[in-house]
Amino acid sequence: MSEGIPGAHNVDHVGVSVPDLDQAISFFRDVLGAEFLFRFEEGSGTENPADLEKTFEVDPNSKLKIAMLRLGPSLNLELMEYQTPGQNRSIPKTSDIDVAHIAFWVEDMDAAATYLAQHGCRLLDGPFQSDKGPKAGQQIRYFMSPWGMAMEILHRPLHMPYEKGTRSRLFGPLSSWHEPLTDGPN
Repeated sequence: MSEGIPGAHNVDHVGVSVPDLDQAISFFRDVLGAEFLFRFEEGSGTENPADLEKTFEVDPNSKLKIAMLRLGPSLNLELMEYQTPGQNRSIPKTSDIDVAHIAFWVEDMDAAATYLAQHGCRLLDGPFQSDKGPKAGQQIRYFMSPWGMAMEILHRPLHMPYEKGTRSRLFGPLSSWHEPLTDGPN
């Protein structure tokens, strides 16, 4: 088994491209409870004149707006709004290659679904429960953000069948969304 990237300590953040940075910040902060940390711009003529063509392999005339948020106690979330010639602005399907989703562990699936629907999210069918296999007892339900990004709410028992085959465990749940975690070495 590989030890991974030499010197790596943890995943630092997950980045998501969004069609409208202000809308995404508002949704993640006001509906999902994220904490806004900072924002900046990259590209020619900005405070951070990175060469976006060399750095990200995008059109050299691109502009990039970035915001960093803290989502719950353990996820740093980077939201990115690109302005680039020839950009594909259609929202990919969840089955398309390279599409990710964010999943939230919730105590009460019905209460979470009701809240999300009241805040502009489109709920997909569900919840669905796995009755067999490594995740028996887990319930999931997908929802779409107001701009169409796939996300998930889930609830799983504290112990699941997969645990019989490994000493490793899925992270969480924590006792609180606001439970403090260490921020790194002192």
